[in-house]
Amino acid sequence: MTLVRMLPAAFALAAFGALPNTAAAQAGYPERSITVVVPWPAGGFTDRLGRMMADKLSPSLGQPVVVENRPGASAGIGSEYVMRAAPDGYTLLVTSTDGTVKLLQGKGTDPVTQFTQITMLASQPVTLAVGPKFTGENLAQFVDEAKRNPGGIAYASNGEGGATHYGMEMFAKQAGIRLNHIPYKGTAPALQDLVGGQIEATLVSLQGVGAQLQAGRARALAITSPKRIESAPDIPTFAESGYPGFDLTLWYGMVGPKGLPDEIVGKLNQALREAIAAPDVQQQLRSAAAEPISSSPEKMLAFVQKEAVRWGAMIR
Repeated sequence: MTLVRMLPAAFALAAFGALPNTAAAQAGYPERSITVVVPWPAGGFTDRLGRMMADKLSPSLGQPVVVENRPGASAGIGSEYVMRAAPDGYTLLVTSTDGTVKLLQGKGTDPVTQFTQITMLASQPVTLAVGPKFTGENLAQFVDEAKRNPGGIAYASNGEGGATHYGMEMFAKQAGIRLNHIPYKGTAPALQDLVGGQIEATLVSLQGVGAQLQAGRARALAITSPKRIESAPDIPTFAESGYPGFDLTLWYGMVGPKGLPDEIVGKLNQALREAIAAPDVQQQLRSAAAEPISSSPEKMLAFVQKEAVRWGAMIR
């Protein structure tokens, strides 16, 4: 699936704007180790993606590239940490839909103007997964149960005010149901309570819930992809389950602090695009039902600008 098909019209070319240049800072870059901040706990898809990129960047750039997990506040803590870092190319962030949504709600935080966009990395649909506490077999039965018992179905998100929180509320609005939101500090603890029967449902990436699905501890009722995916052909789409208007595709990219010099952005963009194009990375991403994508910094900026407008309207 091409980038254009995954994210239609999202990457229209943006006018090129020169970034500040500091010759001294760029000479010989990189001269020391680079830190890639993942604003989520270890073990989730964002963490896995960050480590894939770090593994490829290190030999490509000739310096160690380490991943640092800074979870909390639905990606807000790690994102704001990178926002405040020096724009020298030594502190980067794996950003995502969740981080963008959270920053749109913060005071004085802007995912568009306070970062330097480097490249997109991947996109991924999410599934509505249920645990043993919910006995229904499909999305229609889920909606019927929620209508019979308004607020009786508890669902987990990976954090208050994140994309999966708002995504589930958008679905509830479309379906005419009311659900009980239980926020967690990440996907892993949410899934633990899902399979333990403390909550009924969650919106989660297929990679995140895959082990539980394979073990029979959880079931996927629907997936947000436009059509069924090759790695999980038995999961119906929301569209074929009666909700064609529900659209939630998570995206991931790499950014740096505002003011990152052009030459550093260009070097990182080239190295990251080579990393995404590597056959082993492509295979690992597709096995997680994710689509590898890459872009110029300008196209990523145009995309994030559109996402900020779209999510800002939904939040309001």
